[in-house]
Amino acid sequence: MNEGVYEELHEAWGGPVTDEKIALAREEMGLSDSGEKASASFEDMAAAEVHFMVAIAGMNRDRLNERIENLSGELAHLSSGSYEYRVASKEWSMLQELNEPHGFFLIRAWRGMFDFIEPVSGVIFLSTLILLGLTPVFADEYTKRTADLILATKHGKRRIVSVKIMAAITYIFVLFILLHFVNLVFQWGKFGGFQGWNAPIQSLPGGLSIDLLYEQSPYGWEVWQFFILSFTIQFFACVAFGILVLFLSVVWKNSMIAFFISGALLGIPFMIQQIGLNRGAFQYVSSFNYSELMKAATLFEQFKVYNVLGYPILYPPLILGIFLVLTSVLTYLIYYRFRYQQVVN
Repeated sequence: MNEGVYEELHEAWGGPVTDEKIALAREEMGLSDSGEKASASFEDMAAAEVHFMVAIAGMNRDRLNERIENLSGELAHLSSGSYEYRVASKEWSMLQELNEPHGFFLIRAWRGMFDFIEPVSGVIFLSTLILLGLTPVFADEYTKRTADLILATKHGKRRIVSVKIMAAITYIFVLFILLHFVNLVFQWGKFGGFQGWNAPIQSLPGGLSIDLLYEQSPYGWEVWQFFILSFTIQFFACVAFGILVLFLSVVWKNSMIAFFISGALLGIPFMIQQIGLNRGAFQYVSSFNYSELMKAATLFEQFKVYNVLGYPILYPPLILGIFLVLTSVLTYLIYYRFRYQQVVN
């Protein structure tokens, strides 16, 4: 991919879309479709691709404006104290704060950084390494028949648990940073830098494709802000999953059983989504699970709220709050189980 060609195109077409850019892009596309303009060279194909993206950005801008108008109409007819009014008002206010978010920006290196956070394959890769590294942490003490000796020592019932948890978090941190650093170096070498760091997240495509995952996202962040947020959430998700693995390692006292149960708890919600059972109670299972939390960036693709005591709570802070509480409870249970359980050799 010749970055110089796209940089030249960005000078002419870059930034938020305007009516003039959209009209010109559609005119160029019409000439190309009719055969009046050749498109055999790389430069011509790149230009045709950018014209198409500008036209798509214009359509997304119109969809956003239409959504704001529809919400304004709904607010005029809804009771101000109803839950529906609160939902519509929340979405309307978030969309109003967006400032021309659709356009053409050179952000392919950033797209590559997000490609390590979003896909299911990345979740599977990270979770497998966590499972392999953490399932033996407590279970091996029972397999090697050293648990009795550890529990009989002065600090064997508490401080050693703290040390193991800190070692597990250190393992996850080093693993996480190393993998993302390798990906950063790869993207830097591939694209020669990280242009478009201040572009709105609504322009984040899949490479240079038209698959704009965040085209109607109500969150008004720049790409670099969104990456730091997604990076932090994914690290928290890895730590939360690691605490779950440690808890199962204490409970089952067997590395293989802890491995398969942890893997099942991670994979079953994904299977529910794949076979189309994410309705009713299964909808909550498919939305609130470790794999969704680990795919941190996808939490912000669209406006999504849940009814909590009559108030709409955004999906990202809600799932973060739930797993923060769950992880705290599991951490307490690790201390409790390891300290008070009976060990039989």
